[in-house]
Amino acid sequence: MQRWLKGALLAAAGAGALAALYARFIERATVTLDRYTITVDKPGLPAEGLTILHLSDLHCRAESYTQRRKLARLMSLLADEQYDLLALTGDLIHDEPGLPAVLKLVESLHPRLAGFSCPGNHDYWESSIWGLFGRRPADAGPWRWSEVLEAGRKLLEFVGKVIRNERVYARVTFHDVPAIHAALAARGVQPLVNRAVHLQAAGADLWIAGVDDLTQGASDLTAALADAPTGALLLVLAHNPDVWIEPGIEAADLVLAGHTHGGQVRLPLMGAIHTQGTHMRRRQPAGWFQRGASRMFVSRGVGESLPLRLGVPPQAALIRIKPAWTVCPATRLRSNRCEVGLRVSSQ
Repeated sequence: MQRWLKGALLAAAGAGALAALYARFIERATVTLDRYTITVDKPGLPAEGLTILHLSDLHCRAESYTQRRKLARLMSLLADEQYDLLALTGDLIHDEPGLPAVLKLVESLHPRLAGFSCPGNHDYWESSIWGLFGRRPADAGPWRWSEVLEAGRKLLEFVGKVIRNERVYARVTFHDVPAIHAALAARGVQPLVNRAVHLQAAGADLWIAGVDDLTQGASDLTAALADAPTGALLLVLAHNPDVWIEPGIEAADLVLAGHTHGGQVRLPLMGAIHTQGTHMRRRQPAGWFQRGASRMFVSRGVGESLPLRLGVPPQAALIRIKPAWTVCPATRLRSNRCEVGLRVSSQ
């Protein structure tokens, strides 16, 4: 019996080590390109619809082998794709050395009509597990027992927040957000921070709004939607999916968000170990949500905060928005072609 128990423990340890290696080096680079089609019962779409490339949470950082593999695979997946709009929903960088990798990726993307972005919390600051313990002067000398106890308290507080699925942040350094916006704008991606723009091109007539990050910026959905006329076709970009519970979001036909990374690690029975969203369930920390005619898509993201993914592969999404009606060639009259505003299909 003792030998059996020892063998079981060794097998469990070996399986755990293999899972950790897989989560650290394999799944993180296995980007998927998922395709969805939704219908909208509003004017403003060309007959063939509009296709949006949605990327979120790149979390680019200082150069690494896994990051190079991941971004190379992503660019290969997108090389021959055609899409009308590019939507970047925040956390493009994890640290400032990651910005060149983001800009190289953006330069490889060619939306037919326009590109837009909104900021995420990591675009404002870099985080690290060591940030939980605050900044300690380099010349502070040996740790005192009071400091050790305080560090232990903060660590237990962090673990408790993860277990309760509450927001957790560990700031280290702050980023130059205006410089990030300027670099994106120079490459044809228009930052939308609590404002909306009117896009009229190639048969499309819609409004695209973006909100600032909910926790580190100054999110103002009311200001973002102020210029969009009531009843207009409306796309909203938001990093944090908690925008879904804000008053006024029901005006949006489609909300694109990220932030949760799909939980990054999903465990049997439990689901995601942490969702980062106040209304997100561990069983559904990403994907499609619907309220009336409004829908929200929460991406699993491309990158990670902690460099691990298990059961939650990184994701890029091509979302096609089609009108809920079409013109019949025989009668030249509009006719329904599917359940209006209710279908989300994966291609």
